Amino acid sequence: MPFEWKLASLDELKALLLDTPLQDSQIRVNLATIKVQQPISLGLEALSFVVDGGAETAIEAFNAPGDVDADGVIGDKPAQEDVSKLSPPLVLGQDAWLKYGVRVRAKAQAGVNMPFLSGSASGEVSLYVADYHVHSLTESLRDALNKDTKNLRLPLVLDHVLKLQPKEALSFQARTRLETSLSLSWADVFTSNLNALSRLLPAGTLLALKTSVGASVSGSVSVADDFILTFSREQAGSVVVSVQKGAVRSAKLAAQIGVTVEAASADVMGAVLDALVGLPGLSHFEALIDKLSTTPLNDEEKKLLRLALDRLGLTDYEADASALKRAWEDQKARAKQALTTLAAEKISAGFQYEYSRLSDEQTLMRMVLTDEQLKGVHTSLVLGRMSQVLKQVDPSVMRSYFQQASRTLSEAWGFTLGFSKWQMLHSQGQKKLQRVTQFGSPDSVHGPRKYAYVGVRSYEGGFFQDRGGWSVDFKCDMGEFKSEPSVRDFNFGLYLLLRRSGKMSETSLRQAIDEAIVWHVLDDADEEQVLQQIQAAAKGGPVELRLEVKLADPIFRELTSLVAFGQPEFFAKALARSMPWDTSRARSAPEFRQGVYAPLWMAYLTEKAKDWTPPRAAQRAAAWLKQDKIAKGTAGEVAFWEGTGRPNTFADVLDKNSRLADVGGMYGGTYVRWQRLVSGMARLKDGLLTGADPTLIDDVFSDLEELWRVSFHVKAFGAMLLDLSTKSVQGLKAVERTFTVVTGSGDQQSQLLFSASRAE
Repeated sequence: MPFEWKLASLDELKALLLDTPLQDSQIRVNLATIKVQQPISLGLEALSFVVDGGAETAIEAFNAPGDVDADGVIGDKPAQEDVSKLSPPLVLGQDAWLKYGVRVRAKAQAGVNMPFLSGSASGEVSLYVADYHVHSLTESLRDALNKDTKNLRLPLVLDHVLKLQPKEALSFQARTRLETSLSLSWADVFTSNLNALSRLLPAGTLLALKTSVGASVSGSVSVADDFILTFSREQAGSVVVSVQKGAVRSAKLAAQIGVTVEAASADVMGAVLDALVGLPGLSHFEALIDKLSTTPLNDEEKKLLRLALDRLGLTDYEADASALKRAWEDQKARAKQALTTLAAEKISAGFQYEYSRLSDEQTLMRMVLTDEQLKGVHTSLVLGRMSQVLKQVDPSVMRSYFQQASRTLSEAWGFTLGFSKWQMLHSQGQKKLQRVTQFGSPDSVHGPRKYAYVGVRSYEGGFFQDRGGWSVDFKCDMGEFKSEPSVRDFNFGLYLLLRRSGKMSETSLRQAIDEAIVWHVLDDADEEQVLQQIQAAAKGGPVELRLEVKLADPIFRELTSLVAFGQPEFFAKALARSMPWDTSRARSAPEFRQGVYAPLWMAYLTEKAKDWTPPRAAQRAAAWLKQDKIAKGTAGEVAFWEGTGRPNTFADVLDKNSRLADVGGMYGGTYVRWQRLVSGMARLKDGLLTGADPTLIDDVFSDLEELWRVSFHVKAFGAMLLDLSTKSVQGLKAVERTFTVVTGSGDQQSQLLFSASRAE
């Protein structure tokens, strides 16, 4: 066999080892360290690989459940296998294995980019390779060693891989630049990610973008990290290929992620330009520009052109056709660049979010290839070119790929790319806080480490009169390894989602639009226009409506400090704005609701919810509204209605959302949850100032998620954050806000997005 590697002083080693069956409990995992007899070298696409003579080979034995392989290639089967925790390539059970590990030097020829990242000035890099040989438990240790050492293999050699027997494996670990690709729906790119486009319009201009849900953008992703590539056999004729995050053998760096994306298609670019121009549409607008340079426009054409120019902020160019053309071409170029930027940012941030929440030794990809298929992709696998591999193999060979089939990703909302979407349970709430730890050295106690949390509170079921739900994603993760991590080292974020679906009445549509106004996605003046656009797009069919808000780290930290002050007037105003929409004058507009009901909510909060039973709440509401100047304009009808305590009145809303004895009183739920929110934000604020231990985050999430159990409170929480952001240094423009409408089904699905990511 070419490229064989031999071990020196074998006779001396055999004399030291027990002549006992491999199943003997006296056989320890780490058997011995022995030298390589003589150097061997091989080449692969302008790369050279060398096993040095005298290099140390570690020999390990695995013969019983519970034995631990540092590389994770062999181990126990998980109690319940799923896509997020696959079995290791080799599973402990009725067999024994001997593992032979050695380091290999790799170097590229001058001018050739090497996928393995060097930690030295010489450009050389060290790979750790391992050869796993299976044996019967009754076979003697010496016989097994004698047999294996005549046939030691390398995963870098295709012939060696093809000669693997069932239940055997070859692996290597290196810091590698792993290249892959993915396709993401443009509809998901645009969701809560439209700032780059909406900033092309003057402040206060609504951006309404209509696209096909099927349109997608492809991106190339490179990840520089420690990876283990394993070839194993389950049966003759096929090889299982696994890519895992590498176990920590020495000091390591945090993963580095790079993204490039393709240019937007003509259809997507056209939809974006249509959205920027608004009525009368792109083709009509450009025809008017062309005509302006040759022929005077009539009055109607002048009016349409002025409307478009005013919307685009180009009114200064109306008198100069040539200058207008240049300005418009510049605007289009900026729009094209903005599309590329927002797609790259979405893929990069989403991939980083997903990847940082994968633990060490997590299986990233697993595929089963025939021996013939392996011959065509072995080199690409060894060099980390996963995008090439995916193009060459049929998707049916894939068992797992970043927890997602290799197809266009969908529902990539919030911070994620849809790899590990939240599991919303029908008519049930879900609370989840999970911490993933990654280590930067073998010393897991005192060595550097970094944490990433998954913090989710979600609900799927009835949503007012419709089907829907809500989710809150509390993002917190570290970008670098730290020996003594603190809360200061985390990046934070918050994502809120309200969702409705089904065949909706006009009342339901107005309720959803009202919620978008409460969260500052739309203005009051937009209501009728947006309603008409939704109805025209839905054509009486089912519709899905999503209201989303996303706060990045800088604005989240600033709002944390503002909430931590615990000023009840801000929450009282938010509760008032979030009262259910109704056709009555007191409920038809958020601003008016705030004026009418904020004093009532303020009284409830300052009195600490004492004696606010439904009858007492109805009496107090009626008494207040009879003398309130704003409510007086409704000729007393509001006071009378509120005094009845009927559905949707103040007393009814308070009753439904506060009547939980487990949070400190039969009708004190809203108050107690507000207090816990303030307490949690104050803890986080103090933790950021003092550099508290990361375990503080568990307590903070526990405090915050109490308010996220009920849709009304989630709605009010979002309203409060958005109102507070207007008082922040960064302002409302720092908060991503979108209102999304999905209509149709199958290939006919389309999406209409409204964005309020404006320069307020």
